[in-house]
Amino acid sequence: MAAYILARCQFKGKTLLTLLLASSLLIPTAALLMPIYTITTKIGLFDTKTGLVFVYAALGLPTSLFIIKSYFQGIPTELEEAAYLDGAGFVRTYFTIIFPLAKSGLATAAILQFLTSWNEFMFALILTKSESARTLPLALSYFTSQFSFNYTAMFAALTMVIVPSILIYTLLQEQITDSMVAGSIKG
Repeated sequence: MAAYILARCQFKGKTLLTLLLASSLLIPTAALLMPIYTITTKIGLFDTKTGLVFVYAALGLPTSLFIIKSYFQGIPTELEEAAYLDGAGFVRTYFTIIFPLAKSGLATAAILQFLTSWNEFMFALILTKSESARTLPLALSYFTSQFSFNYTAMFAALTMVIVPSILIYTLLQEQITDSMVAGSIKG
């Protein structure tokens, strides 16, 4: 909903808020390791999957916000105006008209966020220590040692890691294709 507000509404400080969110994309994730480590240990989320979920959601929020914002900007404002003339309020217009039209943009943002979180290694290495909270990319690193590789086990594990990404993409492929083609036709 924040992306919708940034795309459609005019309010004081909108430019500053957009610039602040855009500038958060410029911060290298390696620079965030120490502050995030400190925060997760102080609030008791170190070595938990919940802590990783919060970190991955926070890191992917600006990217997802701008993807969805640009998609909302491509939806004609006439649809909202017609809904307002028919007596629909702001919330009803959003949930009955805009949200269903934005399925493709939401699917694109969801897939990008999923793939980024699924393949992330650095925060999982720093923020977990037990096997119960370990992510798959981190577990794959334990198949290697200094002088040898267990290729059979590593390739089996790689197959297990790749399959969910392929399944998610094939399930949402139509939405992604619609999202890419949506801006190509004017009319």
